[in-house]
Amino acid sequence: MKNIKYIALTVICFVAITACDREEYLDIQPKNVIVPETLADFRLLLDNTALSFFDGGLVDGFQKTHTISQFFSDDIRLSPALAAAFFNQDTDIRAYLFDPTIYNASQDDTDFNAYYSQIYAANVILDGLESAEGSMSEKNVLEAEAKLHRAYAYFNLVNLYATHYNSATASSDLGVPIREGVALTGLDLIRASVQEVYDLVLSEIQFGIQILPDTQPQDLIFRPSKAAAYGLLAKVYLYQGHYEEALVAVNNALSLKNDLRDINTDETSFSDPSLRVVPFVLDNPQVVWYKTVGFFLQNAPTDALINLYEDGDVRRQWYADLRPNIADLDGVYYGARYFQGGASGLNTPELYLIQAEVNARLGNIQSANDALNTLRSNRFTPETYTPISITDQTELLQFVKEERRRESGGSIDRLFDIKRYNLLDNDNISVTHTFGDQTVTLPPNSQNFVLPIGLKYIQINPEIIQNPRD
Repeated sequence: MKNIKYIALTVICFVAITACDREEYLDIQPKNVIVPETLADFRLLLDNTALSFFDGGLVDGFQKTHTISQFFSDDIRLSPALAAAFFNQDTDIRAYLFDPTIYNASQDDTDFNAYYSQIYAANVILDGLESAEGSMSEKNVLEAEAKLHRAYAYFNLVNLYATHYNSATASSDLGVPIREGVALTGLDLIRASVQEVYDLVLSEIQFGIQILPDTQPQDLIFRPSKAAAYGLLAKVYLYQGHYEEALVAVNNALSLKNDLRDINTDETSFSDPSLRVVPFVLDNPQVVWYKTVGFFLQNAPTDALINLYEDGDVRRQWYADLRPNIADLDGVYYGARYFQGGASGLNTPELYLIQAEVNARLGNIQSANDALNTLRSNRFTPETYTPISITDQTELLQFVKEERRRESGGSIDRLFDIKRYNLLDNDNISVTHTFGDQTVTLPPNSQNFVLPIGLKYIQINPEIIQNPRD
């Protein structure tokens, strides 16, 4: 893999939102700073990555995604013993207990920070491209990449810190601030509506589709591609409930990138032969667009998740019994999928599952079954695999939802799925967490499924309205 140079950018951490004092920040004279000016500089900034031992992939820069949403889901469980063994932060525990205030006034929300850092970096690139010398074709590619990274950041922000997209109320529902330009003063950080954020995301994606290459080489999968743009477009339309548009987009994505890995061939752990190890990201043909949670995630799945796996499903081997290694843990399993590639961008299994879901919702029963069987034929031992053939539309859609959990158990997207299933399908999913002697439940459509915005940011920018809590 190529060594990728770092560019230090003075204001990469979106100081307009996180600095303790805006004017005070402007007095700082940073050292050893390279301000990007050339197309080569902008390329280096877009490729600002580093090799990580823990996930076998690329972290930092535009690759970093969020982690906190996993603690709101019904896929993982936490206890005092687990928290101590897995070095969970106090913010993780507060999130797990649905505390109205996850981050106190002195704490940074690292997920909020990461996405707005990426947005600001994209703005720097887009602003600088106007005056940079170079070919228009190269400028267009850099612009398309910056916009797709920005779209991904806004899409996740609006799903973390706002209610799920509802066509009837999206124009008035509070979304997230849209950070325009690179100025550090005179900023308007009033929250845009959910509709405005989605409109921006869709516009950015459509631009990328016109410009980007079909796919990227395996060693450059952190760069956006047309397949990634179509995949993200399908996901956005799915979340909006625009299923016909989502089907067109996901079919386009899969026409460009459709590799699946037979996980029967995955290596087993040297310390536990019963544990299947997810390949390093750069060796995983399923990755469409690489992003990562950025570090070694250790989680114990719930019994409800583990019980979804059928006999012969090799995905069950992504989880290992840790009781022989950690004292005082009862029935704990650890997800190996996070050890070598907690890829949280886009991958082909998710595309097949989107294809299955939208076909099921549209009544295309055979097409939905076909998409599921394409995926599942690579997930079971040969002697136990039987193709499914579900003819009832309601039963089929429920099966797709369960398959999403089986394929991506413990993922950062489960919270988003709960929100959309409850809103769009009236699934009435509640989440109950127990930690020590505390047991808390989020009822369906609770306002607390929406993350609170960090107090630190609201104190600095009082125009940012806090999310209501139950």
